[in-house]
Amino acid sequence: MSTVTEADNGRELTFSRGDTLEVSLPATSGTGYTWQPVPIADPLAKPVGEMKFKTDHAIPGASGNQVFRYLLDASGTGTIEMHYLRPWEKDTPPAKVFKLLLIVR
Repeated sequence: MSTVTEADNGRELTFSRGDTLEVSLPATSGTGYTWQPVPIADPLAKPVGEMKFKTDHAIPGASGNQVFRYLLDASGTGTIEMHYLRPWEKDTPPAKVFKLLLIVR
């Protein structure tokens, strides 16, 4: 399994078909902001399981990371994109955008 973080934002990464990719992005649960994956149009990366929130501390509202897993199930190129936003603020642009270009061989 390969793990990418916010430091990998905007990068182009190469993987082998069948690899698992974990995307771990910083979030603070008490602010209302969450990372929301943009739907993937091609079958390159399939979400695996539910998003998990790993906290830095056991304090309510503490910062931590939202963790998403994908199975890279097809060869080709594609993009994984996440928006950091408050889901109920429909007309507000995301506070942050995370994007990866994937090449799967």
